[in-house]
Amino acid sequence: MKTQRIVLLHLVLLLALALAGCTRSRAAAPTQEVSGSAVSSATALPQPALIPATPTTAAVAVQPTATATPLALEGAASVAAPAVVLADLLPLSRTVNILLLGSDRRPYEGHWRTDVLMLIALDMEGQQAGVISLPRDIYMDEIPGHKPNKINVIDFLGEQDDPGNGSDLLASLLEEKTGVSIDYFLRFDFEGFKKVVDALGGVEVTVECRVYEYLPEEDIELYLLPGTHRLAGKMALGYVRARNQGGDLERARRQQRMVWAVRNQLLSENQLPNLPALYAALRDSVQTDIGFVDSIRFARFALNLAEDDIHGMVISPPDLVKPAWRGGMSVWLADWPLIAERVQTVFDRPPLAQTNTVGATGDRVQCP
Repeated sequence: MKTQRIVLLHLVLLLALALAGCTRSRAAAPTQEVSGSAVSSATALPQPALIPATPTTAAVAVQPTATATPLALEGAASVAAPAVVLADLLPLSRTVNILLLGSDRRPYEGHWRTDVLMLIALDMEGQQAGVISLPRDIYMDEIPGHKPNKINVIDFLGEQDDPGNGSDLLASLLEEKTGVSIDYFLRFDFEGFKKVVDALGGVEVTVECRVYEYLPEEDIELYLLPGTHRLAGKMALGYVRARNQGGDLERARRQQRMVWAVRNQLLSENQLPNLPALYAALRDSVQTDIGFVDSIRFARFALNLAEDDIHGMVISPPDLVKPAWRGGMSVWLADWPLIAERVQTVFDRPPLAQTNTVGATGDRVQCP
């Protein structure tokens, strides 16, 4: 019985992590720290040499520059100044970065796509988090072992190449393009998402702009007027998948709003009676490489953040992506060097709850 409670806790914490604005570890090497305590107070170590590094270039060890000449200490070997790579000073080099993927995988279909693509950055020291959404229609002109395609099929392709490790292909490409090291992944499917929302008793979402659409795959007829609505699983899925108003980019913003709504509900309502239903919903619909201890640590961190501590960003036009036509598909062409620069500013942006509003302070001036 005790073991079952631990498993339930683990899965509920993963739910909190996945849906509260947070998500095969590729942990980046820790930033090098240098202590001068071993050196006499009369002698100072030379300043580190700063070495520029582009976001897509791996850090390499180099010799100090001429301005940082090693000092000869009497009776001791020379002490060389450490090399510090500028990439190690970027904000997202000091965060725990989690790739959150939502797929439309269905039991009766072999092929599936990734409709939710988020990079979650947890700044444990700074007590803040960043949620970066990428449009699913970004065109990738180079996919190792495959023809060019949209970014939303790469997780599936990777799973065909190496079952159980499909996220590695997508994660490696995003690392290359953005310069952000991805430490963990978390994938959930939409059938599981519906079950989770129902297990929570529905989720309250504030709708600012009218949403209406019919999704034939799920037989969902969605019509929501501005106001606060409590959505059951099926309608919640329609809300995060609808594209009629504002297309892929507006959908990404709605997905972030759903993340925020579920987080608030986990905090405000007692979910202990729902543990068995949550366990059943999560057991077969969530895949992750986040271990038990880290899931507790990350979920506790995420749920303790205040509204102003969670920042949101959607990779969007006109500068970060531009509409185009490739391979018979309507796609977005990404300016990856500029995206790599911009994602490092996610913590400088207003809170997620503010940027997702309509008006002068939000990302949207008016409803689409």
